[in-house]
Amino acid sequence: MSECVVRNPRLAWREVDGEMIIISPDGQVHELNETATLVWKHAAGDKGFEEIADEMAAEYDVTLEEARADLAELLVALEHKQLLLVGSSRKG
Repeated sequence: MSECVVRNPRLAWREVDGEMIIISPDGQVHELNETATLVWKHAAGDKGFEEIADEMAAEYDVTLEEARADLAELLVALEHKQLLLVGSSRKG
């Protein structure tokens, strides 16, 4: 996958005790776990799916295949909640 992963620019966020707290424009609060926080930090638009999977594999000492599977599942959930946007191209 060469998909670009970016944060939804309409959201406000802050890191608290190592976990990301995200507030939607409608006031809904989302608390991300450690893994989702790692993905959020790397979702600045300059890294794609494979690069983030590499980061996850290194951070959690899992195989790249496991990281890819976990990341794919996590991105579906975060995109469904409109926290992250996943596209097929990157700026740059």
